[in-house]
Amino acid sequence: MRAKSITKKNRRFVQGAMIINAPSAALNLGQNGIKRMSTKGEDGSMVNFSYLSGQFIKSKIKEALIENGEALSKPQIIQETAKKNTPTTSCNPFEYMDDDLFGYMNVIKSETHTNPGTTRIAPFKISYFLGKEGDYKKDFAVKQNGALKDGELTTMPLDDDNRFFASTSYSGCFSLDVNMAGRFFKGSTAGFMNLAETFPEQDYEDITEAADEFETVLKKEIRSERIQKLLKTLPYLSGGARRSTVFSDLSPKFVVYCVTDSGNHLFQEIAGIYSHFNVKSLMESVCDFSESIKSDIYIALKNGFLDSKRKEIIQAITDYNEKTGPDDAKFVFNEDLGGVNRITRRFADTIIPNLFKDDPI
Repeated sequence: MRAKSITKKNRRFVQGAMIINAPSAALNLGQNGIKRMSTKGEDGSMVNFSYLSGQFIKSKIKEALIENGEALSKPQIIQETAKKNTPTTSCNPFEYMDDDLFGYMNVIKSETHTNPGTTRIAPFKISYFLGKEGDYKKDFAVKQNGALKDGELTTMPLDDDNRFFASTSYSGCFSLDVNMAGRFFKGSTAGFMNLAETFPEQDYEDITEAADEFETVLKKEIRSERIQKLLKTLPYLSGGARRSTVFSDLSPKFVVYCVTDSGNHLFQEIAGIYSHFNVKSLMESVCDFSESIKSDIYIALKNGFLDSKRKEIIQAITDYNEKTGPDDAKFVFNEDLGGVNRITRRFADTIIPNLFKDDPI
């Protein structure tokens, strides 16, 4: 289903990539604490790597939003029959930003729910975060907490039958469809039946900018604010599984953001299971998609992480800026490339509000 008034000219996506450093972490719930996969490598041999699901990252974003005082969609249990209770959430994208940006699927069709039988494809999509494995036995924290004896894991407090550690960096990317944020459809197409006929839209006329029989759009300042809040939580992600025994810092140590008019992701190959960071891939993507980039490119790398790449990145993006014209997108970064939090706030505060000023998106 296509939104009204949306063309190639005003189609906009917020594209981003992050790298999380996990020197010793049990990030996922489950018997082994870490989810692992195997694939055939570039030389034909098997490569083992761990990963974090996109749903895991989304859950940490929600936790950060709640800590910032944001009211999110409430889990509910609806008793549809005498024998069956069905879990769902509020499914109210007018009231809750997570229902708006993260989407929902409500299998309840009875009018015991405010928005029965509806679905919403998430405007905010996030990839798996893939890890490049390291050796947890060399980690200082693992040695200090008594988990190792003579180089082997002991049963106090951990043993290799019930937990594995990750010791690696995790890279992933996300895309946010700006046009679909705060825009709700009323059709019967799967994924786009956002509002039921019985949904009380009239209760939200004060935050609605436009509405007809096909779609309803929230006011631009609300849509902008929701995207800004989401982006600003990214530097503050924390915690994994088993927090009482293992602290895990999930705050990204590298970030890059921009706005494009294409859903094709620019930054998917800049890191992964074969390399912690690939500068050539970053620059090739920016050059290949330069016509699709509709904002400056904001980039930061925390000091102390991947310092061996810092000079190479700074030189590459400085050279790129010097070759671009006055109206072309440029890299925005601090002198030492640091300041993940500051760069994220600058992108959210400078770029996002401007997306809603001129075009009817």
